[in-house]
Amino acid sequence: MKTFVGLFFTSTGFGLAILIAYWFIGHEETTGTVLLAIMTSALAFAATYAVIAERNARLDGDGEKLTPEDTKGEDLGIFTTQSAYPILVALSVLFMLLGILYSPLLAFVAIVALLLCLWRLGAESARI
Repeated sequence: MKTFVGLFFTSTGFGLAILIAYWFIGHEETTGTVLLAIMTSALAFAATYAVIAERNARLDGDGEKLTPEDTKGEDLGIFTTQSAYPILVALSVLFMLLGILYSPLLAFVAIVALLLCLWRLGAESARI
């Protein structure tokens, strides 16, 4: 978990640096700035979620003196393989990005659909 959190916070910092540089360089181009802001926010959300929701997780791979051979066969968690929500989340994000480019109404509807899908995916994952 420590590696995951470190990687995502580092990626968030990199995304933020690219976002700031792009904002200063591309004054006329707002779409790229918005998309970079969404990417940076998503990385920050994933890292923050891991810190808050998984703070008590004790994964074998977090041991400082363990080698990959020592952690072979480690339990990585529960994954919902029979759920339709991951693909619905991806489609919602696609339509949200298309809405940002073409129609604010489409973006709004896609954000509502995305929140609904994330809510149901979380509820489904909590039951397992």
